Amino acid sequence: MGVWSGQLGKLLTPMPDLMSLPSAEARIIIAIRVAVASQKAFRDARPFLRERLGSDLAVSRFLIMIESIGGAWPEAVKIGRACCPHSMPDEILLLSMLRHVVEGDRPRFDALTREMIGDSGRDRIYTDMENFAAVYGTEKRGFN
Repeated sequence: MGVWSGQLGKLLTPMPDLMSLPSAEARIIIAIRVAVASQKAFRDARPFLRERLGSDLAVSRFLIMIESIGGAWPEAVKIGRACCPHSMPDEILLLSMLRHVVEGDRPRFDALTREMIGDSGRDRIYTDMENFAAVYGTEKRGFN
């Protein structure tokens, strides 16, 4: 009974509110949402993303990272609407992946994604996350 109640508790635990996340992480979730919504509406998200991510280079690397994630993910990545204050499980997973990349912890990154993403997809996502993190300035924005 204890194992089941622990698993049920995890399922019933709400995802964090964006306002409770470090600002750097909340900006990334909002940027993901805006990039996806803009793509669906055939709009250029770059001006908005530049405000959130800090530079044209960060925007370019962010969009490359999002493309590699979308291509490797086994199903559609589930994200919240831009106006929704709550995070989604896939968004939190992406932040966890990015944290491990920033920490240089490839084994933990792989442990999070091994069952759902093949080796080449994981390699590309890891590299693209490294490239994005290098220009986003994660050490100054709360990922550590």
